[in-house]
Amino acid sequence: MASSEPTNPDGALSESLRAALDASGVVGVWEWDITNSSAVFDQGAAQLLAGDGDLAGQALDLDRSLVCVHPDDSSWLSDHIRHSSKAGGPFLCEYRVCHPGQGVRWLLSRGRIELGPTGRPARGYGILIDVTETRLDGDGYFATPEDPGANPLERAADHCIAARRALDRVNNPGLRKLIDVTLWEIGRELARAENAQRRRAMN
Repeated sequence: MASSEPTNPDGALSESLRAALDASGVVGVWEWDITNSSAVFDQGAAQLLAGDGDLAGQALDLDRSLVCVHPDDSSWLSDHIRHSSKAGGPFLCEYRVCHPGQGVRWLLSRGRIELGPTGRPARGYGILIDVTETRLDGDGYFATPEDPGANPLERAADHCIAARRALDRVNNPGLRKLIDVTLWEIGRELARAENAQRRRAMN
């Protein structure tokens, strides 16, 4: 009897998860190795930030990893990243990228910078949300390490990001996919809350 299960369940889940992420506005995942001053992106983040999706999975230095950032945002964003690499904790900022095929896009980057064995920031992990369609014209961008206790969704995102990073060391793809699905759902709720806040500001 032919099985009703997908021929490649891992691949099918990956494709469905990516479709869900795209629909929710989550367009990429980033990982930051502070010790070696390098970043690793998934395909979506590599395409938007580095201008080439084929760079996904490769360690990129700071300049190469931010080549598509808008010229007006590049300087303060680099400063914010350097500050976060020393302070650790939640990472949150909103900025523009200039993509050759997609034009100017607004990205909300949210993640967490973790401490290493020495007690110093060592590695970060986070997501990118495309907020272009709901961005208020002329509204200022921000780079604020918000209090993780201010919003339960933000606290949940921080914990999931930390859990996802920890599970990278565990040989259990199923657990990692469960965290990815949870992180996607939290990202969707954060994007929904962001949209609602912008609509209220417009009224």
